[in-house]
Amino acid sequence: MKIIHIVTSFDLGGSERVAINIASSKHPSFQYELIEVVRGKGMFSEYVKKELHDKKIKYYCSPITNRKLGIIFFPFWFLLIFLKSKPHVIHTHTEIPDLSWCWFIRLFGWLLPSVKWVRTIHNTELWNDWKFIGKIVEPVFQKHQANVAISKSTQYCYQKNYGLCPPIIYNGISESKQKSFPYIVKDKINVLFAGRLEPQKGIEQLIDIVNFLRDDKRYIFHIIGNGSLQSILKRQTSQLNNVRFYDKVHGLSAYMSSFDYLLMPSNFEGLALTSIEASFAKIPTIINACMGLDETLPSDWPLKVTNNSVKQFVHLFRDVLPNVDRNKLGEKAYHFVSENFRIDTMQQEYERVYASK
Repeated sequence: MKIIHIVTSFDLGGSERVAINIASSKHPSFQYELIEVVRGKGMFSEYVKKELHDKKIKYYCSPITNRKLGIIFFPFWFLLIFLKSKPHVIHTHTEIPDLSWCWFIRLFGWLLPSVKWVRTIHNTELWNDWKFIGKIVEPVFQKHQANVAISKSTQYCYQKNYGLCPPIIYNGISESKQKSFPYIVKDKINVLFAGRLEPQKGIEQLIDIVNFLRDDKRYIFHIIGNGSLQSILKRQTSQLNNVRFYDKVHGLSAYMSSFDYLLMPSNFEGLALTSIEASFAKIPTIINACMGLDETLPSDWPLKVTNNSVKQFVHLFRDVLPNVDRNKLGEKAYHFVSENFRIDTMQQEYERVYASK
């Protein structure tokens, strides 16, 4: 069977990583190709394309760099690829690919033989900027019974907003060979925050946490990411000596073991892949117990707070972390993700979906 995954861009997003992980399957009965709707730019896009090349996964780059134009013109340049490739399954990831595929079918579906649809729901909140479009697109995917959720969180939110309850296939992660992060501060407890600098990720709480701990000489915080709150975050922490900033780090999962802890004060998550990557590196994660994040760790995990309480976070840093066995917690987290988030399990479950009638 030939499966084409449609992603927004060849970049470092979580949905793109899931598509690549599925397409990395070595099952001889399945052949995978990837296509982007909007042309990725910069060195991170080059890293992704190199990875696809090294894994011998065929890929197609979009000729268009603008998102809206990418969606509008997607059917016209994808048509020849589709007719030449003759896929058995189209698998879409997130709203831009979802809409692009529906637009393609609207224009050219009458020319094509039947093809199976699979659509992974990566987010708890869909169609934020395009609610009207979402009301048109969702019934189409429901009609084809295409939906798969990545977590209880996305399943619950989809059912709440769109009425149907999709099955769950948890995202799988492969273990990364670890190497040293060059900017670790010796004789400090190095805490990592990595993610988009957006309200979803708890940036307001992150600012408060590092400010409350400004005089605690034990900790240094490494903040990796960019986003709409980047300037606010830097402005409100500019006078602090306990913070280091990095825009992006390619292959971050390979550096996880260099850190002592991962901090995730997220307000909501689809499924927190960064937490899973940290656990595979045996690094404990300090979390807000929101849906989509608490699923990535054991139910009795001690390093969590409720309602994103900064007071509780500060208590963990000041009173709990100095007394915990970090290695024991790392082993506990590793055992949990090894049972629940292995990449081969995810691949097998999706391939059963592809092969089903």
